[in-house]
Amino acid sequence: MKELLEKWEKFLTESGLSRLYQHMMEHDSAILSAFRNEYVNKENYERSRELKAQLLSAGYGVTKVDGSYVENFETPEAIEVAEQSLFISNKGSDADFINEIARLGEEYEQDSVLIIPEGGQDAYLLGTRQGNDFPPHGQQITVGNVKMGGEAEFMSRVKGRPFVFDEPVVETYEKLSKNSRWAVKKLVERAKKRNTKQ
Repeated sequence: MKELLEKWEKFLTESGLSRLYQHMMEHDSAILSAFRNEYVNKENYERSRELKAQLLSAGYGVTKVDGSYVENFETPEAIEVAEQSLFISNKGSDADFINEIARLGEEYEQDSVLIIPEGGQDAYLLGTRQGNDFPPHGQQITVGNVKMGGEAEFMSRVKGRPFVFDEPVVETYEKLSKNSRWAVKKLVERAKKRNTKQ
């Protein structure tokens, strides 16, 4: 029984990688987080819920991933720092996708967002925080082509594997239940109110 469960988990993991790859081949994609070190965990998760609601209401496909950064990469002091991130698929081919992701990166105080052009080639970090050195605001730093299953200084992972998803199916606003759509609408309204107060 244990062996059967391990095989099933491996199948789901590989399926998640395959679906992620398929989305990257067919659409522009991005990875974005709402987490910041200066907020407590509860606040970070609430910010992430609001961000996800805004993305879903804009018509994008969204799924959670664990974003991570390895401090002191390739040294004996290397340590991986993880945070919840969102993989976003421009499934509706929104012409303003990159600008919208950059705007949300600024709104949620992120140093950068990861943009993955359709086909997975020439992915880049786009600076979204004023006064930041790496990458500078509005500037791009190429990180290369998508590499499924490989480890690097910056990566997304779930269950210990790079680009493995908790939710193998990308959510869309259209597929949400009536109650979930209502919740998305309320979270977006709350985020808009917060932004008009600032």
